[in-house]
Amino acid sequence: MSGSSNSLATRLRQVRLARRADSAPRKAATWDLVKVALLVPGLSILVIVVVLGIVRLLAGDGLSGIMSATAAGWLAVNQVPVTISGVTLGVLPLLPTLLVCAGTARVVAEGSSTARELPDLVGIIGAALGGSLLVTALSLAVVADGAAVSAVGQPDPLAAFGYTLLIQGVAVLVGVAIPSLRPILEEFVVPATERVGLRSGVIAFGVLVAGGAVLVFGGIVMHWGSVSAMIADGNSFDGYLGLTALSILYLPNMVMGAAVVTTGSTVQLGDTVLDAFDVSRGAVPPLPIVSALPETGLGGVGGLLFVVPLAAGLLLGWYCRSSDPIRHLRAVAIGSAVAAALVVAVSWVSGGRLGELGHTGVDVATAGVFTFAWLMLAGALVVGGMWVSNGGVRRVRGAEDDLDSWLDDVATHDEPVDEPAGAPDEFTDAEPAPGYDAGAEDLGGELPDELETAAEFELADEAEPADEAEPADEDLVEPEPEPEHRD
Repeated sequence: MSGSSNSLATRLRQVRLARRADSAPRKAATWDLVKVALLVPGLSILVIVVVLGIVRLLAGDGLSGIMSATAAGWLAVNQVPVTISGVTLGVLPLLPTLLVCAGTARVVAEGSSTARELPDLVGIIGAALGGSLLVTALSLAVVADGAAVSAVGQPDPLAAFGYTLLIQGVAVLVGVAIPSLRPILEEFVVPATERVGLRSGVIAFGVLVAGGAVLVFGGIVMHWGSVSAMIADGNSFDGYLGLTALSILYLPNMVMGAAVVTTGSTVQLGDTVLDAFDVSRGAVPPLPIVSALPETGLGGVGGLLFVVPLAAGLLLGWYCRSSDPIRHLRAVAIGSAVAAALVVAVSWVSGGRLGELGHTGVDVATAGVFTFAWLMLAGALVVGGMWVSNGGVRRVRGAEDDLDSWLDDVATHDEPVDEPAGAPDEFTDAEPAPGYDAGAEDLGGELPDELETAAEFELADEAEPADEAEPADEDLVEPEPEPEHRD
């Protein structure tokens, strides 16, 4: 009996040790670094080879030159301008780039979650960037080797490495931030205003993108006849499939352009220039999705497009709501800046040179400025509305008629105030309520329930002092006095 109990105890101890080993962070092994470095690039190359092989076989061109085309495909995924038959294509589809970046972020997040020390994290980051740069170097070598017999031209090596480092670097930073952002914020004690402002900026950017997607899909539905006619120009199944696939790949580019139009900025697509009110038609790329563009200007009706950034700004202001108007406005400003920065970054990546048609894309500078202005304006309206609904000027001027003095008090409300030398004891000896945490103040400015209850009890004790209870039963025995202790 004792032997079986010892055996059971041993097995239970082994199970506990195994669970601890699985839950404890461990140092990244060599295989983990290899997976981080080559998993996403390897899968990307495999998908590109399969897609190009199917397209070539359907077109009856065979598999000759597929290696150069695959290498050019990897460069295009990283937004490296590609030259085909002497024509430089700088406007590259965003959808493959977004998918590869999502895969890189996922793999890096999984690897960095097991890192215990900073060198382990640096090794994971280096492996992810090194693997992508290695595949870019091999792609450049393959393109250079097949340049004599292929239509793909040799791109600028420095630009190729720079674009790869930029695109993959952003994905790696996102992957590292997924498991590490909260500990970093707690370590550096980032205020709640900055945290909420950052989240609200991302949400506002998502609202702008959603509005652009609605406009693009609405345009496709309204101009479905033109879209289907352009698809029919493919003349065969592989032509139909190619045009449809290209339209899907360039869909995020169109959505981003539509989102920027809602802010009042201009978008150029080939020789066509459009904004919220007017359209100047010209030569455009022969893609079915381009047929979703309006044929004529919208005129005054185009002002309705401004509802999108206005709604994004109102949502941003509501998300950052606070009883303190200064802190509320600061969070709105941070969120507006974050959303404008995202618009600028994505707009810059989605544009470029489109062969002989010239530059295609948005006016990046005005897009950022207009986005910030719309979001800040709408968010400030929410700040002002909430301030007025909470009492606003009337509450302040009820205590003091000088508004400038109140603004000075608000600007310096966090500064310590020195007590005069002869201050009464009731001000200098006051202690905070039990459990009060001066650093637990949030944007809402409300006390926890337990603190409010404690305060109510203290007020009740001060207002109505409790009478000392007297024994009602005569049979109660008084305790005997303790014996005196003599030295």
